Formats: sequence, C-alpha cells, structure tokens
Amino acid sequence: MQHCIARLHHALLATTGCLGLALTPSAGLAWEPGDDWRDSQCRSTSDARGNPVEVCQGIYDGNKVYLGAYWSDDSEVVGPCSPEDSTPIEFKGMSKSVAKTWVKTYCP
Repeated sequence: MQHCIARLHHALLATTGCLGLALTPSAGLAWEPGDDWRDSQCRSTSDARGNPVEVCQGIYDGNKVYLGAYWSDDSEVVGPCSPEDSTPIEFKGMSKSVAKTWVKTYCP
C-alpha cells in the first residue's frame, strides 16, 4: 500500500509540474528500495493461486538489485536480490520462507 501511495503522490506531482521537487530527497529521510518504483521497473503477474501481483526490480545503492512484490491484500516482499547483502528482506502477509522463494524466483 505504501508503494502505491508513493506512486500516486509521484503521479500527482508530475501532473502539476513539480516533478523536480518530487525526485529531490528530503534532508534527514533515508530512501529505501520500494519507496518509489518507476513504472518501467514493474510488471504484473500472478501467484500460484492466481492472485495478481505487481513485481518490481531496480538497481539501487550503486549496483545492488532489489525486488519488490505487492499484492492487493497488502501482502508484500521487499529486499535485496543478493543473499550476501546484509539488508534484511522485509515481508508482510506470508512466512519468511515464502518471501525468500519470491526473491529467489524473481531476482536475476
């Protein structure tokens, strides 16, 4: 849900001509993957039960690939694709093992 709000906020700012302000990070706030995926980084698919899922991939922090998967019931998985990365996978609405399966399946 949070990523949807961020994307809606971005779209509203773009239509009002304030796109430059929307892309400027606020002082003191840390950006983390999943805050504002671009449309070109996302695609729609379905899970094993046929539920629609928005899957996003992007390169952040220099050259690290991150994944985000979002369901309409607010379930989500967000995290780094590299198992060696110290950043933990964040997940909601599923077990950690299911979340790791999504990362393994959809990461390059």
